[in-house]
Amino acid sequence: MGFDLLTEIYFRHGFFADNCLRDIRVLIPQDTALDMRRYEILFRRMPDRFVLLFNNSSADQRGVLLQERLTLTFDLQLLDPFFYNYTGLSQTDIPGSILLFSNADVHAPGKLHAQDVVTASEVVAFEHQGAVISARPFGRIILQLTPDLSNGYEISFAARATRWCYYLMSANLAALSEPAIIDTSSNFHFTGPQAVTLPDGARASVFVSEETIALAQRPLHTFQLVDSVGIGGLHRTVIPALPSPDIQTISAAGIPGYDRTQAYSEIFLY
Repeated sequence: MGFDLLTEIYFRHGFFADNCLRDIRVLIPQDTALDMRRYEILFRRMPDRFVLLFNNSSADQRGVLLQERLTLTFDLQLLDPFFYNYTGLSQTDIPGSILLFSNADVHAPGKLHAQDVVTASEVVAFEHQGAVISARPFGRIILQLTPDLSNGYEISFAARATRWCYYLMSANLAALSEPAIIDTSSNFHFTGPQAVTLPDGARASVFVSEETIALAQRPLHTFQLVDSVGIGGLHRTVIPALPSPDIQTISAAGIPGYDRTQAYSEIFLY
C-alpha cells in the first residue's frame, strides 16, 4: 500500500543550459484541491516539474481513477521578471492574457501545447475564475484524467532570437584600422562598422548581425573582434571571445537603416 505515479508535468526552456525552467510557482485552486483530496491524489513540487501521485491501495486503482474523468486545474505564477526577454513567444497583450495548456485538445506528443514549443496559439484572453486566486496567473493547466493520460508531459519554451549589436566604445577600439567581427564557426556574419550617435550624444561604431541569434544562458557561439582582415582571412585578434547579451537589455535599436520592429540585443565593448 502506498502511492504511485499518476502523471508529472515538466517545465522546459531552450535558453537554459540544462533545458530546465525552475522559476514557476504552481497554485492549486480550491475546486481542484477538493477533488484531489476526495480521490486521494497527492501533489509534489520538484525544481523543474510537479508530480501527481495516486493511492494504489487496490489493483488497477489508476484505471479506476481515470474512469472518473476528472478535470484538474493548476495556475502558474511566473517568478522571473526577465522571462519574456529571453523567451521566443509572441504575446502582445501580456497584462490581459494568459497561456492555456491542456491535454484535451490537439497537442504535440508528450506536450501540453499544439506545437513542439509554446506559441501564440496557447495565448488566450484572461477571464478571472473564482475568488481564491486574485492575481492574474501567468498560465493555466487544464488536465483531464482520462484513460489515455500519459505518465508525463512537457511545457516547452523556445529561446528568443535577436539581432546582436556590438558597439565599439573605447578610444582604443575606435582607433582600429579595419575592425570586423567574425564567427569561429562561420555560421553568422556581422555588418559594419557603422557610425552611430547614442542617446547621450556619444559617438560609436556598431556591428549588427545579419541574422537573428538565439539567446542562451551559456554561449553557443564564439564571436571575435579582429582587425585588418586580409587575404586568406589573416587578421589580428583583438578580443578572442566577445560577451553575450545581457538579457535585461532587449531593445529596438535606433540604428539608421535597420528594421525597428525587430528585437535587438546591445553589447557595449570598452
